[in-house]
This record gives sequence, C-alpha cells and structure tokens, in this order.
Amino acid sequence: MKEKTFVPPIKIQGIKTKLVPLIRQNILMNKEAVWIEPFMGSGVVGFNMEPSHAIFADTNPHIIEFYRQIKQGRITPSIVKSFLAREGKLLEEGDDKHYYAVRNRFNESHDPLDFLFLNRSCFNGMIRFNKDNEFNVPYGHKPLRFSKGNL
Repeated sequence: MKEKTFVPPIKIQGIKTKLVPLIRQNILMNKEAVWIEPFMGSGVVGFNMEPSHAIFADTNPHIIEFYRQIKQGRITPSIVKSFLAREGKLLEEGDDKHYYAVRNRFNESHDPLDFLFLNRSCFNGMIRFNKDNEFNVPYGHKPLRFSKGNL
C-alpha cells in the first residue's frame, strides 16, 4: 500500500484527505475484501485504500458520472488538463461572466468536465443545487485558478 495520499480531482466540503493515513493504519484489508463507500464524496478514502474490489455510491449523480467517465477512459488526465487550461484562459479574460456561462451550460448539458471546472472555480469548492437541481454556487473570484502552475 502506498504512503503518499492521492488527492482526487473533485473538491468536497469535509474532505478526509488528512485522515487517510490514520484510516490506512487502522483498517486491515485482504484481497477478497470489498470496500463499500456509501457516501463517496470525493472518494479520497476509498481510492487511497486501494481495494481490489469496491462499491462507490453517492446521491450526487454528477460525481458518479464524472468518475464513471474516468473509468470508461472518456476523461483522462490529458483531457482534463487541456480542458481546464482552455476554460481557465477564458476565465482570466471573462472572469465572472465566463464562470456563469459555464454554470448555465452545465445546468443544461450536465457535462462532467464542466462540473469539474465549476467545482474548482466556485466559492470554496462547494457543491450545491437548488430545488430545480441546478448548480447554484456563486463564483469564487479567483480568475488565475487554472494558470499553468495550478493545473
């Protein structure tokens, strides 16, 4: 099992990254064990446990779809880097106007890459939806969030 903690791409309030070493020390897993993560969130604990078999679940379908597309190979690190660099440049130029354009686009199409962009550029990485199931977190006012050093 690795010592370094993998930090997943999705940012979640209450992420357990700092608890991973403690959890890793106190959980014994054999090769037949099934890791069950009923409230996946970012997935930081389950991913870092490196189980042979796992079940990840969450009530947020956008988180599930994002990781499903990674599993299917439709989202790769190079795709994410290219997407965030392009959208980040537009964010630098358009600031909040671009953020809200992407938020509107996401609320219509539910594209997982737009979800990642919003998660990284919204206020405090919050994930919140209104009663109409529209992402409604305001802009985080950090237009350089996706500069080369931050990708």
